[in-house]
Amino acid sequence: MNQRFLARRRLLQGAGGTAGAALLPRAAWAEAGPAASPLDAWADAFADFRDSYGPTTVTFDRPLPVELRGTLYRNGPARMRRGATHYQHWFDGDGMVHAFALGDRSLRHQGRMVLTDKYLAEEKAGRFLRPGFGSRIADSLPIAKPDDINVANINVLPLGDELLALWEAGSPWRIDPDSLQTLGRKVWSDETDGAAFSAHPKVDTDGTVWSFGYLAGSGKLVLYRLDPRGNLRATRLIDASNADMVHDFAITRRYLVFVLMPLVFDREAPRGDDSFLDKLSWRPERAGTVLLVDKDTFEVAHRFETAPTAFFHIGNAWEDGDNVRIHLMRIDDFDGLMGNLAASLQRRAATPPAHTGPAEMVVDLRNRRAEVRSLSRETAEFPRIDPRHVGRRTQSMFVASRSAAMPEGLFGMNVVARMDTASGHMQRFDFGGETLVEEHVFVPRAGAPEGSGWLVGTAWNRVTRQTTFSVFDAAAVDAGPLAQATLPYGLPLGLHGTFVAA
Repeated sequence: MNQRFLARRRLLQGAGGTAGAALLPRAAWAEAGPAASPLDAWADAFADFRDSYGPTTVTFDRPLPVELRGTLYRNGPARMRRGATHYQHWFDGDGMVHAFALGDRSLRHQGRMVLTDKYLAEEKAGRFLRPGFGSRIADSLPIAKPDDINVANINVLPLGDELLALWEAGSPWRIDPDSLQTLGRKVWSDETDGAAFSAHPKVDTDGTVWSFGYLAGSGKLVLYRLDPRGNLRATRLIDASNADMVHDFAITRRYLVFVLMPLVFDREAPRGDDSFLDKLSWRPERAGTVLLVDKDTFEVAHRFETAPTAFFHIGNAWEDGDNVRIHLMRIDDFDGLMGNLAASLQRRAATPPAHTGPAEMVVDLRNRRAEVRSLSRETAEFPRIDPRHVGRRTQSMFVASRSAAMPEGLFGMNVVARMDTASGHMQRFDFGGETLVEEHVFVPRAGAPEGSGWLVGTAWNRVTRQTTFSVFDAAAVDAGPLAQATLPYGLPLGLHGTFVAA
């Protein structure tokens, strides 16, 4: 393991606690009053933990567009501590699903914890029982199966009459979309019981749901095809090198598209209480892998090596003659980003900044090579596109970004933007230095061209410690919100969501 990686790992583990365990001084998580420093923001967002919110109804400052009716469902880490033990990484918190129902001028919010087996076992024990993605837990129990550490905290998928709370390395959890009560694990078949199901499934233009799962260290991916009602129609296990952590993928008309990073999971790491990240290393000397899987047969149609490219999220992909174009959020420094994610919860400065920005990978099928070019040097993450054009050419991508108004050392985003991927131009709305922006979701206007509709989402103010819901005209993001409503409380900073029209 090289010295640069060891330095990043020490940054991730932090200086406090026992051998890097997730035991932080109680003062570091003080809950009294507004944040005294901008660096307190992330810890403060999770300090006032509740296991449920609402239902709470608030009023928008202006009427909503008459066509915009429905519910934004969101998921994200919420419970970050039990007693004096605190998770050290944003990805570790137990999941909470939120519903934001839109009326004419009303916003009705409720939030509920996802009652996974892990969550219920730890409620009974009164402590965290096993390590997380980026947090060690002292005296942890052995992990017999992935669902032992399933926090169901990344995304949601409306499927039939249910809502699925998604992790990426275990089972989805079934949620009642009205009450948000947990209904149990989703099991499609004996063969797939407990198998990983991605946190980023793709819904095709005909309603077909495509997904995958990985098991670190196995060199395999499991593929899924579901019909629009959520019935399992096909599944297959394929060989896939560099599949030790695969967060996202893409679809085109013919292919499932995987860009696999040289992240290597060490199954032989000696400590039983190590986190997943302790056993994962970025190996830039190794090539990346591009896999294109035929959607009809689940056979690998193309497999070849490419330069290592770090990323979490893909915006869209499509076929362009003999090329496949993939828009992804490239990370310049994977280890640095992981360090910043840990620093944010420990009230430490996120430095040096790890840049993430939009890039295009062009996969040349004839010459079997892939090249990556930057679409913009702007910071950007959490890409969303018009879902009516998934797997087809798109020019509009909606992202979270960052401005100079953000205090130095504070990790996160404070800008909502619309990006023209052909020109790289960005329309931006800056929330200012007190606000941390979460992913905003694009909602298409029926019958309108690609990229025409609304952008809806949440942002958390670190001074007032309240969450505001905003609605933008997606064609004029820089004009500011069409309407906003502020809750009387703040919500934990979440990850992904989806909008279900009324």
